[in-house]
Amino acid sequence: MDWTPRLTQLNDVLADLVPHQEGITRYIQGAGIKPQMINFNGNALDIWSSAIDEARKLNKVDNLIETILVKYPDNPFLKSALSEKEINYSLGPKLDDSKWEQPDEETFEVLTMGMSTLLPINFLARGIISSQSVAKIEIKQGSVIEVGTGFLFKTEGIDELFFMTNFHVINDKKKFEKTRIIFDFEEDINGNTKNSKNFKIDSDGPWYTSPEKELDVSIFKLIAAEELNHYGHIPLKKIDVAKNDFVNIIQHPGGQLKQIALYHNIVTHVKDNIVQYLTDTMRGSSGAPVFNSNWELVALHHSGGVRKDGEPTLNETKYRNEGIHINKILDFLIANHKKN
Repeated sequence: MDWTPRLTQLNDVLADLVPHQEGITRYIQGAGIKPQMINFNGNALDIWSSAIDEARKLNKVDNLIETILVKYPDNPFLKSALSEKEINYSLGPKLDDSKWEQPDEETFEVLTMGMSTLLPINFLARGIISSQSVAKIEIKQGSVIEVGTGFLFKTEGIDELFFMTNFHVINDKKKFEKTRIIFDFEEDINGNTKNSKNFKIDSDGPWYTSPEKELDVSIFKLIAAEELNHYGHIPLKKIDVAKNDFVNIIQHPGGQLKQIALYHNIVTHVKDNIVQYLTDTMRGSSGAPVFNSNWELVALHHSGGVRKDGEPTLNETKYRNEGIHINKILDFLIANHKKN
């Protein structure tokens, strides 16, 4: 068994889920792998790389995954690692140390209940309405399926329905024919999977893009606009977002059923094009909408990274995440739409 992109993705996921040596040792022993064969030097990514490589040589990668699934049975990335399909999670640009603004004590005080988190009951109903406009993106590239998230939106002054995702998810018109935009890929109130609906990209419509190092956004239209009215839209407007605001993120992590990151997600830094936040979201959510507590769109999620050694854990791992400020994307859309 060769080392594949799937194993690289598994390496990333395991380092996020089990970052400490004692936990890694326990799981590799459970999979029938001898700890003395593993190089425990370096960080969690390095150790898991050694462990996966040994499991690969022994044809025990599936054993290793199944052992960890006992602890994390609903983790979509572990489940997909056992699938025959190879999935590319459309990971965003790496959020390295030089780009991440370390949260201060004030932020962690808010996260540890220094501020009330009570919300009106209509918060839930408004969130359901917003979620209807969020869709899974699936791009078939040979034997590999690339996945991401995106959403329908409208903006004041332009009476047209657009769809938005990251540039790093869809950046080439040649991918249009291979792309499906899937709505209602989620569970209903009884836990049953809904009947989803697929749409194609309008290749003759507008195509507004900005590369990863700038706004990392792609905006276009979908075919069958009348049917799309069923899913509503997210209003795009200028909005203030500030440090210590709470945010909620609706997404299709790893191409799985629609999910929401709701608990104690908090903005840590806002500057120029970017909004940074701590959250429990998982990989593969590129292109997801980031909302404030009023369900107003504040950012387009595009990048994330695991907590570094020495950063507070607050009893669990809080992931570094970054989105593009929606005000900048709105300015970009208006400027480009005027040209057409």
